[in-house]
Amino acid sequence: MRRTDRAGPTSGGAASKADSILLGRVRNAGGAYDSGDAVAIVGDRIARVGDRREVLAMRGPDTRVFEAPNGAIVCGFVDAHVHLVALARRACEVDCSKDRARSIGEIQEILRGAAHTRPAGSWIRAFGYDEAFLAEKRPPTVSDLDAAVPNHAVRLLHRTGHAVVLNGLAWDRLGMRRREVVYEPGAMLKDKIPATDPSETSRLVQRASLELSAAGVTMAHDPTPGQLEADLAALCQWVSEGTIRQRVVAYGDLGCFRGRREEAEGRFVHAGAKIVVGESSKPEEVAEAVAAADRVHAQVALHAVEGGALVIAIDALRRLGAERVRERRHRIEHAALCPQALVGELADVGATVVTHPDFLRLFGEKYVNELAAEEYDALYPLRSFLDAGVRVALASDAPVGVVRPLATITAAAARVTAQGSRLGSAQAVSTAEALTLHTRAGAAAAGLDTVLGSIERGRLADLVLLDADPLAIPPEEVAAIHVRATIVGGAVAWPV
Repeated sequence: MRRTDRAGPTSGGAASKADSILLGRVRNAGGAYDSGDAVAIVGDRIARVGDRREVLAMRGPDTRVFEAPNGAIVCGFVDAHVHLVALARRACEVDCSKDRARSIGEIQEILRGAAHTRPAGSWIRAFGYDEAFLAEKRPPTVSDLDAAVPNHAVRLLHRTGHAVVLNGLAWDRLGMRRREVVYEPGAMLKDKIPATDPSETSRLVQRASLELSAAGVTMAHDPTPGQLEADLAALCQWVSEGTIRQRVVAYGDLGCFRGRREEAEGRFVHAGAKIVVGESSKPEEVAEAVAAADRVHAQVALHAVEGGALVIAIDALRRLGAERVRERRHRIEHAALCPQALVGELADVGATVVTHPDFLRLFGEKYVNELAAEEYDALYPLRSFLDAGVRVALASDAPVGVVRPLATITAAAARVTAQGSRLGSAQAVSTAEALTLHTRAGAAAAGLDTVLGSIERGRLADLVLLDADPLAIPPEEVAAIHVRATIVGGAVAWPV
């Protein structure tokens, strides 16, 4: 990439000069994939899209020019499901994931090592275990953690965040009866384990935002369960002060929803409410919660991974009617294992599905071990979703997944695990389709597709310059493309 912060003067009045110019093949979303080879930005908007010569005519003495000679300009990637604070805090937590620990003994060794670097009596926050990847095929117990770390309070999260194991000292500190694995621990633990210092949290959030910028993410949807007014206010403040460089669309507890609002010059949106649906959820209670959210014009994000939870979520939306569901952009998060019959029902109710095909790469080993081959086509069934007319947006689910939109595009188009197995190849989509699902579709999922998600004059300038053209190479190679520049609302978010 070549970048000049100050360019030589050209003809034309000062008012017509671009603040930034991107040079590379324009790969637009929504079907028009060849729109020129240059884009000019003035303020926070796209001012011109066209051939290099006419766009460079807008170059002025202060224009920043970013160029990737064999690269491409695409819409900014939208990560439609990411937990920003949890992602940020992973940087100071102890990693016990499958890439570091394949047995309870190895988890114990990692925790012992962490204890040596921390004062006795302090908390150790660890994450990442999944019994499916452990030799014992079971979660660690309270006794397992006590045997390794008796003098520190230990909180060990499952990789999904939907289960937790605590050691004895942690239970004592919380003043609760000792239990083994606790499922859906959010409400039980919220605000009970000492948080990192606010200034440290802010630093970690800034670091996470830079990670997103380096990956080309210009908008993040955060549907973290149980977010209250203070949590949403913190996100908004970080966006306002530039700690978070992305646009943020947040979903919180229904009790703190006061109507959809946009703040921080439109870069922070409180869109609606997150509702977690599990196998044991009661259908009437879920339906009542969805109806209550809809009555106050809250967009609903329903966590439903598979099976009974999906059936319950679909039923709750069906009661609203497909027209209302489409109008409000009501969503189902994950839909990871969705058989064809439920695909048709999702289409009928008008739901948007936000899902994570990169899990095929990250956790494909688990799917191969736990599912029959005939079930592979139900895993992240993008082809079936699109053919049925289901609205779909792609996301990382970080920190469960990783923030790498280009890797997600490869996963959607190639469906290959880290071990080289191809799962459900009939569900593959084209690179062009996957690119749209990670850009324009993400904007649409938040109701922002009238101003974002397409490279055309007058649209907000959320753009990414790549060092290679994703539509000119095999899908398997897209993940290796590097991001050369990330622009959010005309401001350069990457490189810094």
